[in-house]
Amino acid sequence: MKISIQHTIIPPMSGLMHACIFSAFYLILMVGSAGAETNLVTDTENCLLCHRYPGMGRFDETGKKRILYINEKKFAASVHGKLKCKSCHASLNEIPHKDVKKVDCTTNCHIIEPSTQKEFSHSNMAGKFRAGVHGMGSDENPKPFKEDLPSCKYCHSNRINKIPTGMMGMTEDLSKETLTRCKGCHTEEQWAQRFYAHFTNRMRQKRSHEEIVALCTSCHEDKEKMARHGLETIETYKDTFHWTQVKYGVENAPDCLSCHVPVGYSAHDIRPRKDPLSAINTANRVNTCSNQGGTQSCHGNATYAFATGRVHAYGAKALIMAKDSFSNVMKNSKDAAAINPGDKLLIERAKQDVPRREVVHYIVLRLIRLFYQILIGSIIGGMCLHQGLHYLRTRKKHKKAPVAPGTKKDS
Repeated sequence: MKISIQHTIIPPMSGLMHACIFSAFYLILMVGSAGAETNLVTDTENCLLCHRYPGMGRFDETGKKRILYINEKKFAASVHGKLKCKSCHASLNEIPHKDVKKVDCTTNCHIIEPSTQKEFSHSNMAGKFRAGVHGMGSDENPKPFKEDLPSCKYCHSNRINKIPTGMMGMTEDLSKETLTRCKGCHTEEQWAQRFYAHFTNRMRQKRSHEEIVALCTSCHEDKEKMARHGLETIETYKDTFHWTQVKYGVENAPDCLSCHVPVGYSAHDIRPRKDPLSAINTANRVNTCSNQGGTQSCHGNATYAFATGRVHAYGAKALIMAKDSFSNVMKNSKDAAAINPGDKLLIERAKQDVPRREVVHYIVLRLIRLFYQILIGSIIGGMCLHQGLHYLRTRKKHKKAPVAPGTKKDS
């Protein structure tokens, strides 16, 4: 069988044809490179080859599903949008990933910190955090019940940078004008956009008052966990006027950070009340209550007597002291060794923290509360009893009343 092949002769291209093809090819390259420049995620490690699919995830050892999907656009607009994946996930060297370790936030990032011209690191904040009440402590002086303490990711997420509008006259149009002025000197547009987004995002509080209280409450409402550390639950705050303002959305309402992290203090370095560096230490409370130098208007004329008053309501510690002292509690216990270690610590803290004067106040307030509960219950109960007896008497009289001829008596 013979196969004939017809050859198609392509005529030589003219110079104009060459120029058109080259221009089209160059234009495609320019459009592609422009798109790559505007895209803030430079996925040189090709992680999004798998992690771009929304259904990607796995079940961990506890049976909880972990979502491993990365939204490229949202990640690009987030505070970590410029970082490569391995800047944080340094231990991932093979696919499928094995020996996945927790991210260490104290490692040096491959980003130059402008004020020092060194690689950026969170180690400064991590050091403050370890020394605070929420940190693990040092190797020489570790803290008990480490499993109760929060990690960095418990409070922090990779938040989206948002330009604040409606604050100090800032609007979307003003933001565009300001960014245009920035790019007059900082000609790298991507850098200018990221710096402007970071700077303006840090000008406002990240969370609302309700969100801050909810975050703190997620740990501090756990009675067993708080008892292990000798603390009362958040219920003592929710019995105060401060919480009432937060609950009803008062703009100037004081949340947890308003007192524990006022102006000049760091949320990573919250100290115990008896620590001289603590914002709620007796020596520092006047400044804390007056919030000197801050934008939030608090008790500007606070005196020492006012500032040393009790902020949280009388709670579990006063209740323990009102029932019995530490020694009597331990003596009256059938088996002192059987008492939960957390309860022991709470009892010890109660003896140290609650003076007898507050115990007397607590007992008086409890008696007044009990008196009003009995009084209100008696009044309402008496009214219900009176109405019930009146109804029965009326029914009885109605049944005994004579019936007129030609009418039917109601049953």
